Amino acid sequence: MQMRKFLSVSAVMAVMVAAAGCASNLSNSGINSGMQSLAKPVGAAKSSGGAHSYYVDCSQASNGNGSQSSPWNNIASANGHSYGAGDTIYFMSGTTCNGMFSPTGSGSSTAPITVTDYGTGALPVINGGSTNNAAFYLANQSYWTIENLDLQEGKNWSLVAKALSGTNVSGLTITNVTASGATLVSTQRAVGGEIGLITDKTSSSTISNVNISYVTAENTTAGEGIFIQAGQHGAYTGPKGQNISVTYSKVQNVYGDGLLVTDAQNVTLKHNVVTQSGECPNCTGSTPGALWVWNSIGVDIASNESYNNTSWAGDGGGIDIDYLNRNVTVEDNYIHDNKGYCVSVFGAGSEPTVNSIIRFNVCVNNDAESTSVNKGDFLLSTWSSGSLNGVEIYDNTSYWTATPASDYELTDNGATFSGSDPDFFENNIIYTPLTTPYLIQAAKPMTTDYNLYYGPNATQYGFEYGGTAYTSLTQYQSATGQDTNSLIGDPLLPQPSYDVANVWPTTQFTPQTGSPAIGAGTDVCTGISGCSMGTTDFLGNPLPSSGYWIGAVQ
Repeated sequence: MQMRKFLSVSAVMAVMVAAAGCASNLSNSGINSGMQSLAKPVGAAKSSGGAHSYYVDCSQASNGNGSQSSPWNNIASANGHSYGAGDTIYFMSGTTCNGMFSPTGSGSSTAPITVTDYGTGALPVINGGSTNNAAFYLANQSYWTIENLDLQEGKNWSLVAKALSGTNVSGLTITNVTASGATLVSTQRAVGGEIGLITDKTSSSTISNVNISYVTAENTTAGEGIFIQAGQHGAYTGPKGQNISVTYSKVQNVYGDGLLVTDAQNVTLKHNVVTQSGECPNCTGSTPGALWVWNSIGVDIASNESYNNTSWAGDGGGIDIDYLNRNVTVEDNYIHDNKGYCVSVFGAGSEPTVNSIIRFNVCVNNDAESTSVNKGDFLLSTWSSGSLNGVEIYDNTSYWTATPASDYELTDNGATFSGSDPDFFENNIIYTPLTTPYLIQAAKPMTTDYNLYYGPNATQYGFEYGGTAYTSLTQYQSATGQDTNSLIGDPLLPQPSYDVANVWPTTQFTPQTGSPAIGAGTDVCTGISGCSMGTTDFLGNPLPSSGYWIGAVQ
């Protein structure tokens, strides 16, 4: 199979940035409660320790010296100064500066350089136009905090930070920023977008210690929403950027990938929303995903909402553990109405994808369009001598309404398994309105058990194991020894077809009194050294010490 990707949404936010420029309160799920608003600074005096403050107000008729009483009135003047540790550059709220802000200098780990706003009103706008590479550009610069800005246009990116020629960039914080409208019209993914933190793919360039939060990246034909390529491109054992975090952010209406992190180690992607990615009408080649990682180690993808994502060919799914990854956990996510899969696990590049854990997710109305490569709520696939070593799929709840009636809810698309890590599909609720649903297609290394299946016609359930098809659960159990403790029955979910964008489900997928799901699950870690079921379920409830339920809610 040809490589599909050059490398391969949460608690929901009703409004990401308020008109006044402060981060909004998060809505709905209790998982998101207790977050503090990001308060805007009001102009500050010169800092101690040699740090200075500089001011930009592009509404002024004449140019000043950069002080608060006499601010610069253009981007060129702000670009003409070299900044040092602890410096702050303030842009006046409610104003627009045209041009590319490309400051020089680096901060320090204890005194970053900060770019922010001052005064009152809407976020200050930096508009890069259609000829500049970006609205905000950094190259080989570390320890920058970028906050409270509205970055518009730029040809290739609204905001881009690069690590070039073997440089190790560190300490980039981006918070309460809107990035939109990069003007390039892409014909393929990953060539531009809204926010890009990228290396030049050399053997030693890295970007580490990245913290992105309360960011909106949207409305671009340039490609990506948020793209972090943190280390050596696609090198399984090569240098990787460390400590990458993207939280409480939103990506919407972009031509390419929604949120993508590659070549990184110790990655956190939590409480984000990704929607309307993959919107390019005329792109070809490698296809986009909504929220995914590639060639990365130690990743937690949790409490995101991923919905209404598409693609010009394959993919178009909600969340993707792509190839060359190791130790990735996808948990507590709400994934619905995607063209492709709910969650995928891929192996390629002559290396194994190791220890993929998919648990306590809710999947609704995915696999919404028939293509040859995006089947299934849970899609396993390998190519180019890749393999899967350890795929644990458990305690998920799926409302399965595949548009192609012959697609399996769990799809093993000819995957090759390797190594000794466990591969199983257990404790899952599969609820379907389809009259002849196809439920399980698994290779022999994958075991299935303690699942609860429910649909209108229990005599017409489709299973396939090791290449042999079966037309009922009883037949499947008898012939394969799989699903011996699994059940058919109504899980008594209050609203199993619940499907609302930007409103996190709270009670709709909780089994009610009398449900066969209650207490019918198993501790999937029994007999597996070092295994943990996690600490909480889809709603943030602590897991019981015994008597596990089937499904995403305990």
